[in-house]
Amino acid sequence: MTDSDLQARLARLEAVEDIKTLKARYFRYVDLHWWAELRTLFTDDAEFDIGESTSQPSTPDEFIASIDRHLSDAMTVHHGHMPEIDILDDDHARGTWAMYDLVEPPPGGRFPALTGFGHYCEEYRRVDGLWRISRLRLTRLRRSVDGVVVEGSNVDGRRPFPEKP
Repeated sequence: MTDSDLQARLARLEAVEDIKTLKARYFRYVDLHWWAELRTLFTDDAEFDIGESTSQPSTPDEFIASIDRHLSDAMTVHHGHMPEIDILDDDHARGTWAMYDLVEPPPGGRFPALTGFGHYCEEYRRVDGLWRISRLRLTRLRRSVDGVVVEGSNVDGRRPFPEKP
């Protein structure tokens, strides 16, 4: 192995670790309701695909406003596991994360309780030396709203999954 090969492998591993840290911060900031900090994790032109969303945010600011509206009064738990991260080039990457989320609104809250399992399918771009989320797609295997399964209850056999985020 040449020094150049070793440096390329090291750069790839550093990028993967940086993206893992980026996503860990995403989950922590959501659960702490640190909206300003959360906003810094996205590129300015980030795209969002969250099928269950009633507001269908299309910009980072709309996304932050939407989760602020839906989660500010709730206790939330978001977990991301088993990342599959592909470094496409020096400044672009793609990742898939298994996820779990729990949203418990206060008694009498405006929004229902939610429990879900699925995947985040994302694209990342390095901007000014820092990795940011440039595309976020949330897919579900199962979702319960106020204890009633609304997705995933009648799925048999092999489940569809997007080829690309």
